[in-house]
Amino acid sequence: MSTADASGVAAPPSPPPMGRTRCCTSGATLELVGAFTAVCLVLYGVILYMNYLYVRWSGGGDGVHRTDSGAGMPARKRPAAGIDKAALAAMPVVTFKAGAHGGGGEPAMECAVCLSAMQDGDAVRALPGCRHAFHAACVDAWLCARATCPVCRARPALPPPQQAPKAGTKAPPAPAPAGNSGRQLDLESQV
Repeated sequence: MSTADASGVAAPPSPPPMGRTRCCTSGATLELVGAFTAVCLVLYGVILYMNYLYVRWSGGGDGVHRTDSGAGMPARKRPAAGIDKAALAAMPVVTFKAGAHGGGGEPAMECAVCLSAMQDGDAVRALPGCRHAFHAACVDAWLCARATCPVCRARPALPPPQQAPKAGTKAPPAPAPAGNSGRQLDLESQV
């Protein structure tokens, strides 16, 4: 029932009072906020599901995708991480003498793997290259799992592999380690 003016044409409806428009009522605002929240939740669910599928298809069974280390890979696919036993056996082992290293008020040398002091008569292995010294058993276990020095993370300079002599030929004498020239390793300079 609109009002008609003298010409018989219906008058347009009067505008709503100032401050209250049709699009900004509290009911419409709540509907917009609810719809926006629902869309955000659906998108979040889709992203989580896509991440789940990616991790599942890429082989990361524990939910963490690792690319630089073999820790997330199954054991049959994991590359060998440590030094092989032949190269480990080629590294020299010396007997530790506490009188020459750590006497007279100096602190005793410690093995950085087991964190215990080196005692007289302990078998000690100084890694070629960086020359850091450790108990032989401790560093052997470390190097079987990782191919780096426990202190400086440098790869030990491994000696070249020995070739087996051919039948009927005499094996050449083993060369002396470079820089050693018959003297005992200086373990004091490694700490």
